[in-house]
Amino acid sequence: MSKISMVATISLVLAAAGEAPAGTGGIMARPSDPEKAVQAEYENLKSKGTREALELFIGRHPDHPLADRAREEIKGIAR
Repeated sequence: MSKISMVATISLVLAAAGEAPAGTGGIMARPSDPEKAVQAEYENLKSKGTREALELFIGRHPDHPLADRAREEIKGIAR
């Protein structure tokens, strides 16, 4: 077994056991509904009321329908 595959195997075993490898910052659970996660992110960033926050959302989700809404919000801020 190569060193890389051994490290990957150990990482998978630790992750399955609920322990993250050192220096990874922990295990992040997948959202139960990815669409709800994107919507919550949009609402959170929109609540900041800044162009930069909306641009961040667009950068992360450029093809999502809420990106179009964020673009419209930016137009309103620019006025």
